[in-house]
Amino acid sequence: MAVTYTPTTATPRPPKRGLSTGAIVGIVAGAVTLFLLAAGILVAVTVLDTDTVRLKATGAGMEPTIRAGQTFSATKVDAGDYQPNRSDVVVFSTPKAWVAAGGDRSLVKRVIGLPGERVSCCDAKGQWLIDDKPLAEPYVQKPGGHTPTDVIVVPAGRLWVMGDNRGASNDSRSMYAITRDIELATIPLSAVTAVVKF
Repeated sequence: MAVTYTPTTATPRPPKRGLSTGAIVGIVAGAVTLFLLAAGILVAVTVLDTDTVRLKATGAGMEPTIRAGQTFSATKVDAGDYQPNRSDVVVFSTPKAWVAAGGDRSLVKRVIGLPGERVSCCDAKGQWLIDDKPLAEPYVQKPGGHTPTDVIVVPAGRLWVMGDNRGASNDSRSMYAITRDIELATIPLSAVTAVVKF
């Protein structure tokens, strides 16, 4: 049986308004490319400065040097690479005993006593003593502070650290007052993760 094709008449379609499929694909591709470029720039800025970390203070223990809520920069230190200097402001992983006593997981304090030094409080002017010599501390909110009355010898490989706001700082003084244990009151050099930039 033969089949015959009979053309039908259809109503012509009106011309399309708007963008063609090719134009839409081009716009989307361009937008994706711009997004990826922008993301690449952001990642590049972060990656280029791998030694710096931005932190935010959550407490007042380092006032007036670092105020509560202030954001600050610190240079990262690999575990065990920190070379201690008195008066450095350091970020460190909080020892477990300090966390159990209500401390944060990371703290920012000032290095006061170096390994092997004798630390004691205080002379007639309220200054802390390092190896029986008064320590000038222009950065503290109020000089002095309490505890220890003992002379503390900082163990090898450890640091005695204190906040600049001595009345509001969870630090070596407060841990020594609680535990009377110099190992628990000091932090290991290996705990230091960054040194604050000023």
